[in-house]
Parts: sequence; C-alpha cells; structure tokens
Amino acid sequence: MNGNFDCYRGGSNDTFLLSFCVPTYNRPKEIKNMLEGLLPQITDDVELVIRDDSSDFESKKIFDELVKGKNINYQYFKGEKIGLDAANLFLLRNSRGRFMWWFSDDDELFPESISRILDLIKTHTKLSLIWVNFSFETKANIAVERPSGFFCDGNEALEVLGKNIGLLSTYVVKRETALRGLDIAKRHVVGFSFASTCVFLFVLSEEGLFYFLRGPLILCHPTTIEEIKSATNIEGKIINEGFNVYGIYFYKVVHEFDGKFSKQAIRKILSVNFSALWRGMLVGWVGGWDTPSGKRWKMFKFYWPYPEFWVALVFFLLPLPINRILYKFYRIFFSNRKWRFNW
Repeated sequence: MNGNFDCYRGGSNDTFLLSFCVPTYNRPKEIKNMLEGLLPQITDDVELVIRDDSSDFESKKIFDELVKGKNINYQYFKGEKIGLDAANLFLLRNSRGRFMWWFSDDDELFPESISRILDLIKTHTKLSLIWVNFSFETKANIAVERPSGFFCDGNEALEVLGKNIGLLSTYVVKRETALRGLDIAKRHVVGFSFASTCVFLFVLSEEGLFYFLRGPLILCHPTTIEEIKSATNIEGKIINEGFNVYGIYFYKVVHEFDGKFSKQAIRKILSVNFSALWRGMLVGWVGGWDTPSGKRWKMFKFYWPYPEFWVALVFFLLPLPINRILYKFYRIFFSNRKWRFNW
C-alpha cells in the first residue's frame, strides 16, 4: 500500500498539535494555489505532510521554491502512484501531529483557518473530531448553515452533515483514535472511494467530543462538466466510475458501522446521498456523456427500500427524448438557483 517513495524533511520540530496532510497527483497549478494560502498560516505547532505521486517533479519544484528560506516543518513524500485511498492512509500513518487534517490539493484555505483549528484543539482536551465547513465556488455559498458548536453525538453529526462528509478537506481527526480505524479503512481501498471517510466514521463512532466549525474555512472548487466528460470518455467508450464510487462504495462504507449509529441516521445519510447520485446520473444520460445501462439494476439491488429510488425509477423508465425536454425546462427555471448541500 505504501509503494516506493523518497522522503524529504524540513524544519526543526518533531512534535506537533496538527499535521496538515495533502495527497497530490499531477496537479502543479492547483497545489501551488493551495500552498500559497496555506504556508503563511503554518506555525511551530503544525507540520505539513505531502504525498506526491505525480509522474514528474513539477509539483516538487514548486514546493521547494515556495518553502525556500522559510522555517516550515514538513515531510514531503515523493512516490509511485498508489491511488488516493492508499495515499490518504499513508498520510495518516506517517504524520506526527496529535490531530491530522486531510486536505485536497485543489481546494483553498481561507486566512486564519489554521489558527482557529489550533484554538479548538488547545481549548477542548477531550476533542476527537472537527468537521470544517466549506463554501462552493464563492464564500457566500456555504455548505451547512448552522452555528458553530458541539454535536450531541455521532448520530446528530451524520444527520446534519449528510453527503457533505464525502469531501476530503472537511476532516480534522484525533490521530490516536483514527489509527485504530485503519483496519476497517483498509478494506475499502479501491483507488478512489471513501477509505478516509471510513476513518472519519470510525472516529465519530468512538467516545469523544465532535465539533462543527461553521466557518467556512475552505473554498471548494468543483470538477467541471468538461473535466468529467474528459475522464468519462476513454478511447471513445463511456466509462464512468461515479456510480460505483458514490453509489456502491459509499453505501458499503456506511454499512460498516451498522450498530455504531442509529438506523435512522444511517438511512438518512444514504437516502440523501442517493438523491444527489441519481440526479447526476440523469444529467449525464441527457447530456450524452454517461449511460445508466446496467446501473439501474445496481440501484435496484442497493436502494430499492428508499423512497428516492421510486422517484428515480420513473425518470429512468422514460424515453431519453422526453427526459431531454424535461431537462431543458429544468434549466430554464432553476439555472440561477443557489447550490445548497445540506437538507
């Protein structure tokens, strides 16, 4: 799972309150943008840990230039490609902070975000987890609208956060607790799914205090339709792993924790996730860059007990030309609607 790698280190400290952990692969422009917002916020209490599996050294050169002359505590691992899941678990094992914060290389950190996390860690000694709120495209478009404060328990966290827990950059977890969830997470290393989410759910299922930080502290840049189309159409064939990732893998990860959370909480998070999933499938089908062929049967197998399935089934039984007409009307009336993430 580790692969072959070289390790570069900098800084003078070896104990930290927080490890800021970033997996990256062939995204030099994105990681440069992310680091420019992050590096001014790093203090002696923080280490930066990067797992770079890029096919060249472009990202490493950018990193070296940005940290030159600065007293930054860091570990930079340059290795062969092992996939996002394995890279995230590698970062968990090799970071040294009391807490660790996974962060996507194409997201941005708002000013003073690190200091707010450190204040919470120092203030609350029984803290196990912080869920960091984000905004989508603009700072005003906040994901979850509620005041900062503690969740009553893990069930409330699941019901409030819903499908938003799938965003990597939102997890700050107590590393000692997270390491105990590694064995479960290893069962869900399939390249790009939810092994890190598995760790998050494990921490949430254990004893401790769980904090919701309203922020937002993160600006999330969505994958564009053109990027999805490019990744989907491979050598003229439509290959989209989105349904397996968000429909099947996520379903299996959540059900790893049957008995750890209430049936209501698990059912609600899966229902809301599926609601977003089938709508995305429908848009791809109408747009001609994805097909529901075969996925309908998978939907039936996993999601038929959910009311949302029967809504989806109506649309997927309609002929494609009718769905295209309906989608045009949808675009006309809802094209300016503000994105909302929580229910």
